[in-house]
Amino acid sequence: MPGEGLVRSAVAAGFDLWAVVGPREALPGAVPLERRLVAGPVGVADGTLHGLLTGLMRRYGIGQLMCGPGASHDVRAVVRRVRRERDGMLWRDPAAERLKDPVALRRLLLEASWPPVRAEETDGVARARASAERIGLPVVIKSRDARGRWAGPAFVRDREALALWAGTADEGARLVEELLPGPRCRVETLSLGGMHHVVSVVREGTGPPGTPDEVSRVRSCVRELLDLAGFSEGALRTDTVLTPDGPRVAGCADGGL
Repeated sequence: MPGEGLVRSAVAAGFDLWAVVGPREALPGAVPLERRLVAGPVGVADGTLHGLLTGLMRRYGIGQLMCGPGASHDVRAVVRRVRRERDGMLWRDPAAERLKDPVALRRLLLEASWPPVRAEETDGVARARASAERIGLPVVIKSRDARGRWAGPAFVRDREALALWAGTADEGARLVEELLPGPRCRVETLSLGGMHHVVSVVREGTGPPGTPDEVSRVRSCVRELLDLAGFSEGALRTDTVLTPDGPRVAGCADGGL
């Protein structure tokens, strides 16, 4: 199940929670006793876990499903699948899809109140290399494969690294962005009815997330983004960078996973 901090924040925000834990997992104190379910060993490959979670969501009218930080890759995959299924039909939130797509996110951020990140959409290795030269190193290069899936970003800091990337990269669609300077913060949010509750702001690496004023601006930045996208329900993770000119959004992913 999600971490204790996320559970406490969800309760404080007014969410109605259920918890499913393994036989050896600690029971979350913030969840009412009658809503804590202990599940025995269940299978992932044979669909048992999927059936269990789907049945619980339908029986109790549960609208959101999240897993804990210690969950395995296979369990997370099942949770992602169940979260997209409602009443036996594939369900996708267009707002969430926009936020998680790097190109759609950059286009959306052109409407934000803060200065946009310099970025270019391009196709092919040679054009991506030219885009990196125009934007100016260092850059982040995000690549999409033939199935439309975005791979992990490549951080290119100098000409030698750019040449190395170009020598090993495959052809395909690219998004080339300036590499934002400053500490990175991971922001977890829960949204209900268009109200966005910031669960946590955690700085990557060592050090505090920032001054109270910086954290407040990060929170405002993320809330503005979610409003721009029309995101109204569910958990989301937003990666931000505290630049000298204020917070900027680096990317978004499913929250609670």
